Amino acid sequence: MLDAFLISGLFGVVIVIGLALLLHLQLGLARIANFGVVGFFGIGMYLFGVLYVKVDWPFGEPWQFLVCAAVATVVAGLAGLLVGWLIADLDTDGVLVGTLGFATAVAILATTEAEFTGGAEGMGGLGFPFDIGAVKDNEFLWLVITTAVVVAILAFVWQVHRSPYGRLLIAVGGNEPLARSLGKPAFRTKLWLFAITSAGMGLLGAMNAVMVRFLDPANIGIDVTLAAMVGLVLGGSARAWGAVVGVILAIGFFDIVIQFYLPLPKDWYNQAIPVLREVMFGLTLILVLLFRPLGVLGDMRRDKLMRRLHGR
Repeated sequence: MLDAFLISGLFGVVIVIGLALLLHLQLGLARIANFGVVGFFGIGMYLFGVLYVKVDWPFGEPWQFLVCAAVATVVAGLAGLLVGWLIADLDTDGVLVGTLGFATAVAILATTEAEFTGGAEGMGGLGFPFDIGAVKDNEFLWLVITTAVVVAILAFVWQVHRSPYGRLLIAVGGNEPLARSLGKPAFRTKLWLFAITSAGMGLLGAMNAVMVRFLDPANIGIDVTLAAMVGLVLGGSARAWGAVVGVILAIGFFDIVIQFYLPLPKDWYNQAIPVLREVMFGLTLILVLLFRPLGVLGDMRRDKLMRRLHGR
């Protein structure tokens, strides 16, 4: 059986892989630069937590979990529908600002609405929808269940790549005016894509709430979006497997190998490690964009890409 630290690290990697796969559909195919991933993730996590802890349900587990997770997923999808409608006709800069503003608003609500969310002090009382013995055993089983959900997301993404719908997303992302002129429903396509992928992010947020068992605003910091973005770009934003490979290389290496297995001073973990993590992610993003803009799984380096773009 895996130790508790490794289970926690692997769970974090699996969650980020799921978010990066959904971001791949938005950014890699439809070219929707969503910098508010953590907003939809946070809606799912906090709404699940509030429903699970605050509502007196007439039935027990696992139905309580299923109902709370379903509601959180649907509400995150509806939020995605609203945000998608607001940003659908904006340029890239407008989409970045709009989605980042949405994520900030979710974080502010989680902090200020203390009556429901616990505010800055946090909210506990969450648990697993089963009890098979020790906490570590429950955590391991939840890791397996979450991995199965992410594998299902990967299968969905892979199917989109092989379908006419995927080709439509690529057409809309590559040249939206041309797609519109050919009679393609560009606005509706982007809107429903954003809603479905946002719902998936909300579901992952609900599953994350079960594992952490205590919610506070630190769970929905910008580092969640940054981790998914860096992993996707590192692996290759246009490739279905890019999210998986990139997240394992970046987040898996830092959050598991460096944090858990290198003999670092204990006082680093509360102060230096979070800062180093963000610095490493930012540096990785810069280096990839400079020297391998199509990612690890891309088929060319930057110099070849520039020659192709300039027709040489």
